[in-house]
Amino acid sequence: MTFARRICVIIGTLSWMVDAHAQTTLGELLDAGAKPLPLARFKEELVQRIISGPTASGGNIEIMYATNGTIEGKGLLRAQRTTPPAVVRGEWTTDELGRVCTSMVIYGAAATPGARLPSRCQYWFKLGDKYFFSDSDTDRSAKVLSRTIKQ
Repeated sequence: MTFARRICVIIGTLSWMVDAHAQTTLGELLDAGAKPLPLARFKEELVQRIISGPTASGGNIEIMYATNGTIEGKGLLRAQRTTPPAVVRGEWTTDELGRVCTSMVIYGAAATPGARLPSRCQYWFKLGDKYFFSDSDTDRSAKVLSRTIKQ
């Protein structure tokens, strides 16, 4: 697989990760009892901690939101288990709607120029010890992506 194609696969996978073992839409998540995660709690519970979750292809991603507004992490695709994980770097902020906004770049194993993902602002929710984020806080059909704190 060419490097360019590999980066496209990584970008697609990292930007649309879905946890197949839990709620996959906002409606399912809310029906299960999830509550919105206020920004103060996001900062208290998730910032400076490694959070991880599955990718749609069966891989895994680990990211840390740092207090200085940066994002650091790595991602691994199932089909690429024998290659080093891609490096994830970026920035995060919050907005007036209570969303966490991210801008990330994915770098291949050879630290080649990265592929920039589109900037996104997302709402966070909590159900039990799992965290979820979604592009919407009202569209019940919106996809949600899960994360847990890595122990």
